[in-house]
Amino acid sequence: MMANAKITAIGSYVPPEVISNSWFKDKIDTQEEWIFTRTGIKERRFAAPNQFTSDLAVKAVINLLAQYPGTLIKEVDFIVVATTTADQAMPNMASRVQHYLQIPQAGSIDVAAACAGFVYGIILANGLIAAGSHRRVLVIGAETLSKFTDYTDRSSCILFGDGAGAVIVEATEKPGIFKSVNGTDGSHGQDLYLSQN
Repeated sequence: MMANAKITAIGSYVPPEVISNSWFKDKIDTQEEWIFTRTGIKERRFAAPNQFTSDLAVKAVINLLAQYPGTLIKEVDFIVVATTTADQAMPNMASRVQHYLQIPQAGSIDVAAACAGFVYGIILANGLIAAGSHRRVLVIGAETLSKFTDYTDRSSCILFGDGAGAVIVEATEKPGIFKSVNGTDGSHGQDLYLSQN
């Protein structure tokens, strides 16, 4: 019989530097109101030059633990980090988080699926628990897109900022995470992308 899964704890972190829409006026031909009416965004956060995606991910977990002091982080048996802005190609971001938390028994994997990455991380956690191979999965979504964004590209640079969120997904008797519907249309890959060089 497959186990059910539910989210039992949530944490988040954003860097302190606030970037309002007015910041873009000197960089691209745009106005604050134009950005807000098309995106709903008033501000975003940028990481400091010496602050990387793994730093944000760890701070989101620290925030989770502060909000849910009874969370048994040492019993996490798998870590998923969703990011397209990893600190480096290897080791993966999830293993950096694992090392910081000192839970060497936990497996670790990164998911690089951009906007859908965190959702896919939840789907993966749900599947690991449903299969019966894992009981407690830490899922983190973290990005430092400010370090990679082309600020001459008016169509996309206004959209991105930096931050991280973390959740614990645990086995449970009652259903908490229900069936997901997902799909991909790879034909639009040329419209918004992050190159490796």
